[in-house]
Parts: sequence; C-alpha cells; structure tokens
Amino acid sequence: MDLIGFLEQVEVFSGLDSIQLKALKPCCQVKLFKQGDKIFSEDDDAYFLWSVVDGQVDLRFDLPGRESDGETTISNILPGKVFGWSSLVPPNIYRLSAYGATPEVEALQISRDCLVKLFSKDPRIGYLVMSNVAIVIGTRFQQLQDELSLKNGKSMLFQSDW
Repeated sequence: MDLIGFLEQVEVFSGLDSIQLKALKPCCQVKLFKQGDKIFSEDDDAYFLWSVVDGQVDLRFDLPGRESDGETTISNILPGKVFGWSSLVPPNIYRLSAYGATPEVEALQISRDCLVKLFSKDPRIGYLVMSNVAIVIGTRFQQLQDELSLKNGKSMLFQSDW
C-alpha cells in the first residue's frame, strides 16, 4: 500500500502537505479484520484513531446481555473515513464499539501518543488535524440528527391516532 497516497485521501489529514504526511508514517500500522471482528469496545480507553483502507466498519452501541448486530449500528465507515476520534478528545474513551462489516477489512491504526508528540513538534499539523476532526464530529452529529428526524417523522406519519 502507498501509505502517503492513502493518507492524502483521509478526511482528517486534508490540508497537510507531503512533508507533514510523511511525518505521520511512523504513527501508522495496517491491521486486518474479518466480518464480525470487534476492533474496539465502547468504554475502552481510546489509544488509536482509525481509518478504513478497504471494506467497511460499523459503529454500534452494544446492549447489555445481547449480541451486537446491525440493529444497533449507528454509522457505517467507508474507505478514507475515520473512526475512533475519541482518541483525540478527552476523556479519550471510545463511545461506540467498532466491528468489521465486510468479509475483509483493512484499517489503518494511528497511535494517539505518536500524533500528540507530532502535534507538539509541528502545531500546524495539530491545528489542521483537530480542525478536520471537529468537521467529522459535526458532520456525523448532523447525520445522526437527520436520521432521527426522518425516523421520528415516519413514525408520526403512521400513527393510528391521527
């Protein structure tokens, strides 16, 4: 895999130049998962930011005493998109669980500690990445609001007491 070429496509690294992208390389490690593999669990300490290289990852909330399934999926993460942004936002705890959603998933694991050191050395990298993380968070929140509004609107349309 051309890591620098891939990093150019990752939403949170938008605006970084080739030198800054090369500085990210030591922070990154490719990981492989199968469908149904749990990548991390809700409430785990968040040590890594992740990006999907190939396949799809589902973010879910796990219900106590029940096996996770598509019913509890909040978001589908596709190639070039990130998940696990909680690693960069205190208290650094994952808020959802991440699962492989396709037969094979290739994901880039990006060390929070390595990123933070890099941000200290080059604050411009930190500023750009964290600005992009804020955009990701805002976009995902808006998508969730839109979905809930649509779902609530449909249920209101089909209520029998109208």
